[in-house]
Amino acid sequence: MKQYLFIILIVLISGCCSYDQKDFDFSKDELNHFSVYNIGDTIYFESNLGDMDTITIVDFKTVKHENCRGIIAHKPMNGKWISIKHLPVDQWHGTTQDMTKNGKIEIDYATLFWISKFPTDTETIYNIEFKDFYTASDTAIGEFHADTIPLNNLKISRYYLVKHGYPERITEPQNIATIYWTDQYGLTAYKSKAGETWTIRKSTNHKVLH
Repeated sequence: MKQYLFIILIVLISGCCSYDQKDFDFSKDELNHFSVYNIGDTIYFESNLGDMDTITIVDFKTVKHENCRGIIAHKPMNGKWISIKHLPVDQWHGTTQDMTKNGKIEIDYATLFWISKFPTDTETIYNIEFKDFYTASDTAIGEFHADTIPLNNLKISRYYLVKHGYPERITEPQNIATIYWTDQYGLTAYKSKAGETWTIRKSTNHKVLH
């Protein structure tokens, strides 16, 4: 009986780690969502009312759990994300205290975009977070559109229309309700509840757009 239970336990532990490598690795299309950005890029957005927003790319991070370890184990996961800093004053970062470094306080910059892959569930989660905007999807970044639309003085094509994941939180006119994402520019445009629309104007990684 004990031997039988031991075999079942081994099967359960090994089974949770059984997955196809293609479900763990990032595809070319998934990596394309990150390819426009480089650490140090500064990106400017201007609204139809003349307001300006500026961000800079701080870091790219990855985390991988390829194997289960022990009975209580991490689920296999492959994650990749982009961290940003808002300029000139960053009100959107957090802090952590690292006790392994004598309690040093470190800044946790906001994460703009990340993808998490869970191969044992054959599931991929796409997240976008920008100021008060947050969404998560298990199918794609957002609703893909192949047409071309004008936003302010910019025309965008092959874009993802991304709606706030928690519409009940969009209570103030300035709250961001919709984001437009393209592989050409990354975060390309966003629109508040009141209709003010920001579009990418210039990046240190791009020419002036308009």
